[in-house]
Amino acid sequence: MTKHHPSRPQGGAITLLVAIGLVILASLTSFYSARSVLIDQLASHNHAHASQARLAADAALANAQAVIANSSFNAHALLTTRTVCPAGITGPQWQCSALSVMPHPALPQAALSATAVRDLVQSPHVLTVHASASIAGQNSQARARESLFVPFVAPAPGLAAPAALVLNGCVSEAAGASLRVCPLTQNGEACSGTAKAPAVQTHFVVDTDHNGSISSAEKNACLAISPISLPGGGVQTAPNTAVPRSPCTRTAWRSVLGDITDQQLQAWSSDQERNGLTAQTTPPRSVYWIDSPTDWQQSVGTSAHPALLVFSAQACAQRCPHMGNRVRVVGSVLLDSGCDDEKMRGWQAGTIEGQLVVESGMPEWRSGTVLARPEGRHAYSLDWPEGIDATRVQRINGSWSEGTP
Repeated sequence: MTKHHPSRPQGGAITLLVAIGLVILASLTSFYSARSVLIDQLASHNHAHASQARLAADAALANAQAVIANSSFNAHALLTTRTVCPAGITGPQWQCSALSVMPHPALPQAALSATAVRDLVQSPHVLTVHASASIAGQNSQARARESLFVPFVAPAPGLAAPAALVLNGCVSEAAGASLRVCPLTQNGEACSGTAKAPAVQTHFVVDTDHNGSISSAEKNACLAISPISLPGGGVQTAPNTAVPRSPCTRTAWRSVLGDITDQQLQAWSSDQERNGLTAQTTPPRSVYWIDSPTDWQQSVGTSAHPALLVFSAQACAQRCPHMGNRVRVVGSVLLDSGCDDEKMRGWQAGTIEGQLVVESGMPEWRSGTVLARPEGRHAYSLDWPEGIDATRVQRINGSWSEGTP
């Protein structure tokens, strides 16, 4: 009987195939292990680069904020270089200015930039700094931003019951005058309902008998507006004690504007005009600083967007400008007549829905309608947190954020 033995070459081939498979498997394992290590290294490098970019952006933000804080309250001088606004910020109310930032000493290859952004209508006292950084050769970019309260405009005092007409002197009607002065009312309707604020308030009455106190007769003689010109009722208020009016301390101005200065309002008005805001834009221009002595003929302001018109001491140098009889102003009108009653003699106007403030008396007032409105002061009465020091630059808590483009 013959015995058959397995072929040795066949068994060797199988062993060889198994060995080759194990080698291939080991090679694949080594390859993917090396690839995983490489990916981890790349991820680590990318994370390090991203961290560097974020640090550079944060440094640019801090540097820009320091420059603003150290600007000696002349932050307006920092906002002279106009630039493209960040993505998502459009409209004529946005002022976007490039700020100069120092290079990062540890990252000289990082390109840093910062842009200051503010809303010239709703919140001109809030400056948001957008900082960015990019590192050449790493394709790393980062952004950071934070908002600041900046003393561009001082807070206006809160007035529980603002008068329709505020004076620093006496008022009288011209013969045949056409006047209406209506205070704030409980139902909000002009010239009807129950008054909840004075119709007229003056800060100066002549002490005719020189006894140091102001009598009812002296008040009545000073505030000589007839009942027919006060169809909404409302009282006329005046100080009870004699106060000096010279030198002129702008008592009427300070009673409604507080510490807001000429320079602040003039800069605010100029910035709005330079940015292209007008009575027809959306939103419309809200602040008008007027140096021209020419009579005013333009209607401005709406209930949603009241305006502030300030006829400056320069405009009132000889005679305060009159306002056209068809002009309608929704907001506040201030005339800096410098405690000189003659500059307001025979004044004429159209309709003011809000508040009229005159830094003198108004002898022989000829025409005009003043309808007190609760929104009359909104153009310049800004939102400041209670207790904040509005004379210095301060960060707004919770406004900081960072990210990538």
